[in-house]
Amino acid sequence: MNKNVLQDTQDQFQTGYRNQRPETSGNEIAPQRRDGGSNDHSPHTSQCESNLQVLHHPIDDETLSAFELMKDLLPVMDNLERAILTGQHSGDFDEFMEAVEVVRNQFFDTLTNHGLQEVSGSWSPFNSTQHVAVGHEDDDGHPHGSVMDVVEQGYRLRDRVLRPSKVIVSRNRSIH
Repeated sequence: MNKNVLQDTQDQFQTGYRNQRPETSGNEIAPQRRDGGSNDHSPHTSQCESNLQVLHHPIDDETLSAFELMKDLLPVMDNLERAILTGQHSGDFDEFMEAVEVVRNQFFDTLTNHGLQEVSGSWSPFNSTQHVAVGHEDDDGHPHGSVMDVVEQGYRLRDRVLRPSKVIVSRNRSIH
C-alpha cells in the first residue's frame, strides 16, 4: 500500500511541477536550491513534499503493534454494537446474553492473538508474582497455598504480568 501511495505522490509532484514550471526557450538552466529541492512553492507541491516526508518517516515497533491491535479490535467493536442493538430491539434477554458472550469470546481471541495470556487459575500453586491473595479458606483436601478460587482474572502479555489474579488461597488447618 505504501508503494502505491508513494508512487501516486511522486506522480502528483511531477505533474504539479511540470504544470507550474515557467516556459523557457530550452537554452536556459533553471536555478536550483542548494538542497536539491525545487524552487516551486505551490500548495500542491508543498502537499506532495509533505506526503513524501510522512511516507519516509519510520514507524517504531510499538506504534505498529498498537496500530495492528486497534485494527483487529474494530470488528469486535462492530459486533458489540450489534449485540447492543439486538438487546434493544429483541427484548429477549437470553438472545442478548448469547450475543454478548460471542463478542466477549471474539475480544479475548483477538487479544490472545496479540500475546495476551491468562494467569494460571484454580488449584495451581500460589505465585506472588502472578497472584494477589484477597482471602484464605481452610481446606485440608488440597495442598496448602493452592489457589482455590479466582476473584478477578489476571493477565500476562508474553512474559510480563499486566494484572495479577486476585485469588482465594487454601490454608490447611493442620499447618496452623
